Amino acid sequence: MNHRKDIYVQRLSLIPLSEEGGYFGETYRSPETVQVEEREGGYRSLFTTIYYLIVPELGGKNYLHRNKSDITHYFHDGWPAKYIYITPEGDVEEFILGRDILKGHVLQLRVPGNCLKAAKILVDDAGEYAKFPGEEPFTLISEEMSPGFDYRDRHVPVASEVKAKYPDLWPKLEEYCAPDNE
Repeated sequence: MNHRKDIYVQRLSLIPLSEEGGYFGETYRSPETVQVEEREGGYRSLFTTIYYLIVPELGGKNYLHRNKSDITHYFHDGWPAKYIYITPEGDVEEFILGRDILKGHVLQLRVPGNCLKAAKILVDDAGEYAKFPGEEPFTLISEEMSPGFDYRDRHVPVASEVKAKYPDLWPKLEEYCAPDNE
C-alpha cells in the first residue's frame, strides 16, 4: 500500500529539503514585481506559493529562520504541526496548524515578516490521523509569501545566536535551532 506522503511527493513533484525537515515544491512565482528598496536587488515577485511536506525521516521539523516577507500557511492533509514564532520584540506565539478546530487547531496561519519561525510535525496522535494502520506521518501545507520568496531575504540563526538573543526563551527554542558551525 502506498503511503499518502509518497503519493504527494510524486504527484506534486516535491524535492527533499532536509534543512527544512521535509519536501517542497514552488507552485507559483508571480511575474509581476514590486519594488522593495530596503532589500538587496530592490525588486521581488508580487507573491510566491509552495507546497511543503514535513516528514519525520527528513527531520520532521525546520530550524528557526526569518523571512522579511509575511507568510500565510494553509493546512491541507495529514498530522498537525506545531508552529512557533518570535516577534522582533521578543514575544512568542504558538499555534497548531491542523484540521481539528475543536482542539484549537488553525487551518491557516499568517506569520508576519521579520519574525523567527519554526515548525514540527506532531506525531504523538498517530492513530487519530492515520488513514490505515502503520501509515507514516506527514504534514502537507501550502505557503504564500508576499512579497515573494528570495533567498537573500532569509536568515537561519545558529544556536549560539538564538541563545544570546533570547536567553529566557532558550529552553523553548533549543530544539528548533540550527547547530553552530564547528
